[in-house]
Amino acid sequence: METAAADNTPPTYSRSHRVVEIVSILLVFAILGGMTWRIASAIHTTWDWLNLGFTALTGYLIADFISGVVHWAGDTLGDETTPFLGKNFVTPFRFHHVDPKDITRHDFVETNGNNCIVVLAPLGSAYLLLPDETSFGFFCSALMGFVGLFIVATNQFHKWAHADSPPRFATRLQRWGLILSTEHHDIHHARPHDKHYCITVGWMNPVLNRIKFFRAAEAMIAAFRPDWLHLEERHQHAAAVRGGGGDAPAGAVGQPRTL
Repeated sequence: METAAADNTPPTYSRSHRVVEIVSILLVFAILGGMTWRIASAIHTTWDWLNLGFTALTGYLIADFISGVVHWAGDTLGDETTPFLGKNFVTPFRFHHVDPKDITRHDFVETNGNNCIVVLAPLGSAYLLLPDETSFGFFCSALMGFVGLFIVATNQFHKWAHADSPPRFATRLQRWGLILSTEHHDIHHARPHDKHYCITVGWMNPVLNRIKFFRAAEAMIAAFRPDWLHLEERHQHAAAVRGGGGDAPAGAVGQPRTL
């Protein structure tokens, strides 16, 4: 789908991939609409509504955590030459730091299409498994639906966090801390880009930072497959701080870039 040259040119965007994205978006929104109708039809009591609210909140936190893990992996594991994942996964993530505003120039399809592709199968399974009456299985399926919904929304929230003039309602949601805000995301974009990976809402970031979740993950990988880790930018930043010199430019030719 996407390639990037060593001169930091942006990933390419093929017409065939766009078609897949459009089809996935249509299917995902159809499934979400069907799940919304079936869930609303099955909810009758106050207790059911409370359980549904708790399920939605749990789904939001899970989606935020997943966004952080995927973001960290795109920043940290492999490089642009890694088979299949290099150009389809690593390159788009790392180009984002070469041009953080690039995401704001994507239309709705390009912004949200890939996430719809990823959640299509899990969402379809959740719809098929959703019982007609409230039960443990009902709320498990609803949880899968909420996680899928919020993962679909993640790139849109991320785009708004980079936008100079996001929609007024998005600005309010950012101000209330209900979606990813510019101020919160700026913490990640400061060198050496090694924290605040979660980009759905960011609620999980303080927790994961405090327990050093990603440093522990890197230590585990370093113990078994150190060649998977690409932390050059972090090391360059540390060396610059120790030497009192300036940082190397993000995405300099021949240097791995991280989001």
